[in-house]
Amino acid sequence: MPVVLAMHFPWGRYHATPWGRYVNEGLVEIPPSPWRLLRALYSAWQMRAPDLEECVVRSLLSALAVPPSYRIPPYRIGHSRHYYPDSKHRSGSASTDKAVDAFAVLDGDQTIYAIWPIDLDPEQREALARLAKSIPYIGRAESTCEVQVLDQVPPEVRHQYAEPIGLDDDALGRSHQPTEVLCPELPLDLDTLIQRPADVRAAKLLYPSSTRKITYAVPAPSQPFQAVTQADSAVTVVRLTISGIRQPRLAHAVPLMDALRGGCIKILTRQGSAFDSLLAGKSANGRPLADAHRHAHFLPYDADGDGRIDEIVIWTPGGLPAREVEVLDVLGRRSVGVPDGVTGPRDLRVLLTASGGDDLLPAEWTRPARRWRSVTPFVPSRYRKCSKSPEGYLHEEVVRELGYRDGSADGLSVVERFDSAFVGFIRRRWRDKKAAGSRSGHALELEFPEPLSGPIALGHLSHFGLGLFEAID
Repeated sequence: MPVVLAMHFPWGRYHATPWGRYVNEGLVEIPPSPWRLLRALYSAWQMRAPDLEECVVRSLLSALAVPPSYRIPPYRIGHSRHYYPDSKHRSGSASTDKAVDAFAVLDGDQTIYAIWPIDLDPEQREALARLAKSIPYIGRAESTCEVQVLDQVPPEVRHQYAEPIGLDDDALGRSHQPTEVLCPELPLDLDTLIQRPADVRAAKLLYPSSTRKITYAVPAPSQPFQAVTQADSAVTVVRLTISGIRQPRLAHAVPLMDALRGGCIKILTRQGSAFDSLLAGKSANGRPLADAHRHAHFLPYDADGDGRIDEIVIWTPGGLPAREVEVLDVLGRRSVGVPDGVTGPRDLRVLLTASGGDDLLPAEWTRPARRWRSVTPFVPSRYRKCSKSPEGYLHEEVVRELGYRDGSADGLSVVERFDSAFVGFIRRRWRDKKAAGSRSGHALELEFPEPLSGPIALGHLSHFGLGLFEAID
C-alpha cells in the first residue's frame, strides 16, 4: 500500500526558498524537496514527539528517503517586497535593504500530495501519522500547513504529476518544466538531517553533505504571462530578464544567444507543423531565410555598463506571430546555456517580461544620432584582401552591411578605436568547426552626415549579438 502525505495550506500560500539560492532571487521550491520533508519530520520527532522509539523513527525516515512523486494543484508564483532600515539608518540617512518574499499561490484544494510507492508496517505508519499531525508548517514559518497521512490520493483530485526524469529535457511535456530537487543520498545518514546552513557554509559546501540533486518534471505555473497584449499589434520586440545571482559576461553573448536560439528551435520542432519561422530564421524546409535581415536578432543589453548581460532583447523587424512569442514564454520554464565543455554561460533561467513594438527597444539603440559606437565587436563577413588597406576594408564592409539593411551610407565616416573591453570576446558559435581566431573583431565609431535612427547591428553574427552599435550624440 503506498504512502501519501497530504500537505494542505489553508492560507493558500506556500513559502520556501530552494537550498543554495538567495532569497531575493524570488524562487520558490515547488514541490517541497524530499530533503525538506525529512527534516520537517525529524524536527517534529525531536520537538513534539520525543517519546517515539528511535528505532521506529529511524527506519521510517530511511524508508521515506526514496524520492517520491507528487501531485501538485494549479499554482501561480507571486512575491511581495519589503524595505527594512539597514545599519546606516541611525546616521539619519534614509537607507534601506530590500527583501523579497516569494511564494506559490495554490488553487484548487490547496493541497500538495507526496506519494511513496513503499509499504510501512503498522508501527511505522502510526509513527508517521503522529509526526505528520505535529508539523506546523512546511518551508518558511509563513507556510502554515496541515499534514495528514492517506492510503491514496483522493480519486476526485485531478492535480498534475511531478516526477523524476533524470537529465533528459526531452521527457518534458509542454505543460511541465525541469526543476532540480534536493534529495538525500541512499542509504540515508540520519545525522546529516540536522546540518545547519552555518555548518554547510563553514565546510565550504553549497549543499549539505550526503545529498544529491534530482531533476523533476514539474507542472508549470498557471498562465505565468500573457505574451501578446494586443492581438492587432505586431510584436517586433521581446525582452527577457536573466534571473540568477550573477549575470553572464557580455563577452559570452554569442554562445548564450546561440544556445537561446537553439532552445527556441527545439520547442518549435516539437510543435510538429512546418512553417517559415522568423524566430529561428529558417524556412519551412529548414533553409536559412533570405529576408533582408527581417528575422530575429538576439541582442545582449548591458543596462548599467558593468560588462554583464542584464537582459536579452529579441528584435525581429518582420514581426513575430503569437505562437512564436509563446515559444519564448515556454523557454522561460527551461534552463538555457551552452553544453559541458564549451566556454560560456550555462544553467541560466530567463523570464519573458515584455513584448510589443519597437518602443520597447533601449533608447540608446534607437534615437536619431549622427555618431554611433560599437557596443559589441564588429566582425566583417568577408576577409580582407592584401590589396586593400585596413581602413578602406572596414569602410567598405560597413557600407556593404548597411546596404543590406536599407541604411544610407553616403558621406559615412568609419574610424576604428581600441576598446580593452572587447579583448576576449567570443566571435564564433560553438557549433562552428572553424578556428576561434578566424575573424577579427573591431571597435568602430560611425559618423553620418545626417542623424540616423537605429537599431544598427552589422556584420558576421549580428543576429547573435555582435556588431551592435549605440548612439553617442
